This record gives sequence, C-alpha cells and structure tokens, in this order.
Amino acid sequence: MKYVNFNGDKLSKLSLGTVQFGLDYGISNFNGKPTQENANQIVEYVSQEGINCFDTAQAYGNSEQVLGIAIEKITDKVIISKVKSFAFRENVIENVNSSVNNLGLKSLFGLLLHDSEILYKWTKEDSKKVEQLKEIDKIKYFGVSIYTSEDFDLAIKNEKIELIQIPFNLFDQRALKDKWFQKAKESNKLIFIRSIYLQGLLLMNEYDVKIKLPEASKFINKLDKLCNKYNCSRNELCLSFVDNVANDSLLLFGCDNISQAKENILNYNNLKVLDNSEINEMHNLFIDIPEAIYNPTKWK
Repeated sequence: MKYVNFNGDKLSKLSLGTVQFGLDYGISNFNGKPTQENANQIVEYVSQEGINCFDTAQAYGNSEQVLGIAIEKITDKVIISKVKSFAFRENVIENVNSSVNNLGLKSLFGLLLHDSEILYKWTKEDSKKVEQLKEIDKIKYFGVSIYTSEDFDLAIKNEKIELIQIPFNLFDQRALKDKWFQKAKESNKLIFIRSIYLQGLLLMNEYDVKIKLPEASKFINKLDKLCNKYNCSRNELCLSFVDNVANDSLLLFGCDNISQAKENILNYNNLKVLDNSEINEMHNLFIDIPEAIYNPTKWK
C-alpha cells in the first residue's frame, strides 16, 4: 500500500469511502447497502491490506454507526466525517460530538463541510468555531467537499481549510484543467479524490448504461476501446489514470461487498504505470465530456 505524508501523519493513499454503508448509493448499485456483518468484513479486510483512512458523513444514513462498529478493534485508523453547512452554523460542537459518539472515537482526524455554501459568506465567527473545535480536541483538521471550480478557489483562499475533497475521474477532468492539484500543493492542503468511478458509471456494462444514462454510451464505448488497446480492465485503467495524475492525493473508493473490496485493492496493488503519452491520450480523449454526464446531479 502506498502512503501520503501530511504534516507528519501517514495516510493510506487508497482510502475507503463508506456512503454505501448507510445508503443505497451509486448508479450501478443493484444490491443495496451491506449488512453490518458484511461491513465488518470489508473494513477488517481493507485494514489488513494497509488501508487506515476511512471517509463517512452524517448525511450517509447510518454509515457513521455502521463504520463505528466495524472499526472498533482497529488501532491504526484515520477517520474523516462531514456536516452540512447549516449544521456547522447552528451547533457544530453538538453535531461533531454526535459523529464522534457514533464512530466510537474521542476526536476526528478531519471534519469537512459537506457542501461549500458558507464558504461564499465566511465570517470571523466561522473561523472561531474551527479554532474552538481544535482547542477542545474534537478535530485535528478542517476542510470542505467541493463541487465547482468556484468552490475550489474559495477553499484554497480560506486559511481554515486544510482538507479538500474533490470529484476527479476520466470523465471529469476539471482538476487538471483548473490546476487544482498544483494549487493545493502550493497551499499545503491535502486533496481527497472521490468519484473515481463516477458513482459506478465507469464500470457499468454498456447495456445498463444505455438504459440508465444513454448519452454516456458512446463515451463508455471509447473507454472500452482504450482498455482493449492497453490490455486492461476499466477498473484498472480508471484507477491508474487517477493514481498516476494525483501523486500527493488520497483516492477514495467505495464498495458494496467484500468481493468489490478485494478487486479494488488487487487492482491498486498491480496498477499499470502510465507514461506521459498514455496519460495525454486519455486526457485528450475525454476532456470535453458534457456536464450532463460527468455531474451526477444532472442525471435524470
């Protein structure tokens, strides 16, 4: 397992996102959320494979509670959770205490805003709340989950933001076009990458894509041709692209069952190393994907 060092903290570059633990999540999810027993198996397995970083949120149904039970016996763990902007403004300490209790922890490694709404009207009082959470040892780092380039620019400029979660995948390459990785490194902010497989769209068979999101079908076809050319699966190619491009960032992956967890880690441990010409080909082939495809909020 590869690791990223952030201010002396060692975090597994491949990290587990747990939205599936609490919600029926993803366009390719046909089985629903896993049972507690299955979640325990997933967490135990990935931990044994060197993953120590886990991402959850208050908005992910009962994901915090499920994850809290699953990580109970794991000693090396870095936990990030999220709160909505209104929850941060109304009573952030009470809400963080709720997350900490759900997870069976004393404090969070990171607390993220689940949306960037208050970044547009950030106040001194907001800064004081972040400082207070650190003073009482409820969080170590503070950050935000962003969705647009405007969100990202505000996060970079805000000195209280230390962690930034972004969407990035073969079909959504705004992070490259707008130099998010470079800007984050210059500002000593840690990037977490979500949606590597675009909520499962990049792994769906072409028949199901035609039914659920037909406008994406031609791009999935291009992806399949590229996989044939490089002699690898879609999972491997999508993961390789993100890993090769985002050297100092953490990669979040989710899974519904232990088989998916094993497949993702196996692929990660045997990633294809892409050269510049291959990265450029992949970049150019998918650079102009319409937002209606790369942005799940636009899906019908």
